[in-house]
Amino acid sequence: ANRTCSVSVTLPTTSLNDNTWATIKEVSDAGQGENYWSVGDTKRITINGKVGNFTFSSLAIDTFIIGFNHNSSREGTNRIHFQIGKIGGKDVCLCDSQYGTSQGSNGYFNMNHNNSNSGGWNGSYMRKTLLGNSGTPSSPPANSLLAALPSDLRAVMKPVTKYSDNTGGGSNNASYVTATTDYLFNLAEFEYHGDRSYANSAEKNFQLQYSYYKAGNSKVKYKHGETGTAALHWCRSVYSSYTDRFCLVNSNGSAYGNRAYYSWGEAPGFTV
Repeated sequence: ANRTCSVSVTLPTTSLNDNTWATIKEVSDAGQGENYWSVGDTKRITINGKVGNFTFSSLAIDTFIIGFNHNSSREGTNRIHFQIGKIGGKDVCLCDSQYGTSQGSNGYFNMNHNNSNSGGWNGSYMRKTLLGNSGTPSSPPANSLLAALPSDLRAVMKPVTKYSDNTGGGSNNASYVTATTDYLFNLAEFEYHGDRSYANSAEKNFQLQYSYYKAGNSKVKYKHGETGTAALHWCRSVYSSYTDRFCLVNSNGSAYGNRAYYSWGEAPGFTV
């Protein structure tokens, strides 16, 4: 017999920015991201709202692909890894009004306001509160970056397993490297550089350098509000030989570290 059927077809385009986040997730779920897009391709979002003590007012910023199924045996399959962000084609990091200063209270873009790396990435103010990993994309904590992301992006974000030094305290102990489940994450020192300088030396055993940086793209990032000014930005890695420091990417792109209560730039990653 003849029958008429209704069929819904999703047709992704090879221009990443032309696709909805829902379509990008469908492609990712099917493990087909690399067949449509490339590392470095961008998708624009708008960040809007209060993050800590800093308010983003409809900031248009491009997210960009840093890897497909990155480190999938440990971090999860069928995931496209993105980073925030680019403005006018330049890699930028998010900076608050107190960038470059020590802040002994919550609300600033520091790792811990008490100037300690105790608890490592897992226990940090940055991870739990400022980025918002104490909640979920469907129920993000107030005044977190997760809450300031557009709802269509939050609807498709996937949790990712990340390995980091989650103890801290100034000892380079391999047992300190454990897993967390994150929606927004700072990249680790090794994920940027493909080498270990100051992080726990065991982190690299659980991590891979992201394809975007392995290809030779610059690690230098600029202030989101002053795109002519290079900025230091946080990694999630504990600076293993100190009790009060986390790793950073320096303004020249090299590995660096600084005290946990300083406000520096943020360039978090996420997966879809």
